[in-house]
Amino acid sequence: MLASCNGNREHAERSDDSMIHRYEVALFSLDMEDFESGLRKIAPEYRIFLGDNYLEPQALVQLKDFVTDQQNQEVYDEVIEQFPQLDWLSSALSEGYARSSHALESFVIPHTYTYISGFDFQYPIKYADSAMIIALDMYLGQDYEMYKKLGIPLYISQRLTREHILPDCMKEIALTKIPEKQGTYSLLEAMIEQGKVLYFTDVALPDVADRLKIGFSENQLRWCRDNESNLWQFMVENELLYSSDAKAMSMFMVDGPFTSSFSQDSPARTGAWMGWKIVRTYMKNNNVTIQQLLDNINAREILEKSGYKPPRK
Repeated sequence: MLASCNGNREHAERSDDSMIHRYEVALFSLDMEDFESGLRKIAPEYRIFLGDNYLEPQALVQLKDFVTDQQNQEVYDEVIEQFPQLDWLSSALSEGYARSSHALESFVIPHTYTYISGFDFQYPIKYADSAMIIALDMYLGQDYEMYKKLGIPLYISQRLTREHILPDCMKEIALTKIPEKQGTYSLLEAMIEQGKVLYFTDVALPDVADRLKIGFSENQLRWCRDNESNLWQFMVENELLYSSDAKAMSMFMVDGPFTSSFSQDSPARTGAWMGWKIVRTYMKNNNVTIQQLLDNINAREILEKSGYKPPRK
């Protein structure tokens, strides 16, 4: 359902930066008796989804099948019930985009679109320089019945709420601005990279709660704070920071119900949280810009210059 994320770059002060284009509404509102004509009317605005070949027979059949599918229609009804209007998101994104534009040299305010993805759990947000694309069916609340039918575990479904849309968008922006490292990551490098992403949400979304930025529950976030020294000591004593060991990477960076070797009250991805703590300390103790932070690929230097020390128990 998504043709392309490419487009022309535009100046950050584009006048329509607060407008959200709702592809799901445009598509599911089409008259099935005059479907082709309807597509022609919406195609200029939604070329990013429809591409150039949407009138070819196979493409028409696929689009009709998608719109008339009973499950998709039920999902659309739920999306409209929960998101009858998106003024609140438009306003919040405008503020986040403005702060991003101020912080990043190359940032261009994107056109913003919403759609129904068919439950794209891997990519609920897609971002390129010209477009921010939000799958609203991925933010219907952790108790949404369809998530349960699909067998989505709680540690994932707790992040599928409307409150997570905004930080998820800002994290996608940050990920595109960090230079890609060649070769294998050490645990510290992975931690610092995620720390940079999360720190960017601090800059872009200063009023959003930490639990929403990282996708933890309040209890999980409290566990991290209470066990910060234990986490750090475990990494140091087992010489994991500069290791590329797959088991260590899985333990601290991969999503899951909890961090193995620790309490089941812990969240997974505790390495990302630790990286966030290190980067926050680094930015507090060094006179560098967010752009310079993102450009710096030397994780060891960031750790050493941060002066990070976990709190004493």
